Amino acid sequence: MKNSRMQSLTLAAILIAAVGSTSMLFASTLQFSNAQEETVARDSQLILLEGKTLPAKDYIHLYDTTPYMIKVGHVAAKLPCDNNGETLLKVLIGKAPDLKPAELELVKPLSTLGNMCIYHVDVKSDPRGINPTTITDIALQNPTDKEVKFGPTATVVIGVDAIMPLEETGKSMGNMSMGNSTGNSTG
Repeated sequence: MKNSRMQSLTLAAILIAAVGSTSMLFASTLQFSNAQEETVARDSQLILLEGKTLPAKDYIHLYDTTPYMIKVGHVAAKLPCDNNGETLLKVLIGKAPDLKPAELELVKPLSTLGNMCIYHVDVKSDPRGINPTTITDIALQNPTDKEVKFGPTATVVIGVDAIMPLEETGKSMGNMSMGNSTGNSTG
């Protein structure tokens, strides 16, 4: 009798613990999914471009965080450049299909003008700011009339430090048709 009662108490304790932990798990999942706060999410992607070709008037889609926006991130790119440290290529940022060229900053000490230059830009979404910005996508565009063949050490490194759910969850997220926002009329 004692053994049977002890087994019943043990079973009851296990059931109570299981139900309690399931409720806590559900509550924490629900709290996370409803949160509109940024989440620390360190992610880093290295894209090696050596041997690749980027056709004229085309792009390479490099990164997409949909259904989240990039709250804090960074892009560094080692790309072909001229003697003035200018590259004809564009790093595009935004929310598809509305991507715009980022304002790249030349890192002169790490660049070889006339050959390969390193550029970087901080990436930050601010959907409620003075100039509202939502960034979910990063792409590399060749807006010229000539294809670009990438040589050794051509790279793009994308680092994302924080993300946040998009405010329009459940709505259409668009597509990667570059449309008129980048000058590519081939869609």
